[in-house]
Amino acid sequence: MKRSDRALSETLAVVFMAILVIVAALLLVASLTGVITNLLQKPALFSVQVFEYNTSSSTHIIGVFHQEGDAVNLNGTSQTKGISIVSLTITSTSREYPINPDGTIIHDAWRAGDLLYVYSRDGGGSYVYSDEPPTGAVMVPAGTYTVKIIDNRVKVIINALTVTIQ
Repeated sequence: MKRSDRALSETLAVVFMAILVIVAALLLVASLTGVITNLLQKPALFSVQVFEYNTSSSTHIIGVFHQEGDAVNLNGTSQTKGISIVSLTITSTSREYPINPDGTIIHDAWRAGDLLYVYSRDGGGSYVYSDEPPTGAVMVPAGTYTVKIIDNRVKVIINALTVTIQ
């Protein structure tokens, strides 16, 4: 039995090794600079508490407290320091409403320890939020509501919490 010796030439072996080294170097650089992390698009991860908040004028609104986790940007604001953009909606027994910023957001991100105040200036037809306590005639009509927090980049619901306003 005769076997012929067949193998890669030395030149081709060196080319393949060079390609492998370049690919490994590119993967290392991509992981160190965050390119791979951005491609994976993981949703923001944080815990939230929703509760009835009594204002100084004894009206009831909704408080959304960011307990801990990732800092995020709120949709429709000029915030820039969070890892993702989130939006809020509120669902009553009749329908679902988007919750828009009221224009008074002062922080660069919604992060652990921050409280959002959710209220209505028109008695329940539209809802807004702020990171400063509201002034003037604000309220949320009595009832049970579900507040949803949605990650806009990944398109996933992060939290859906129920609160009852007396």
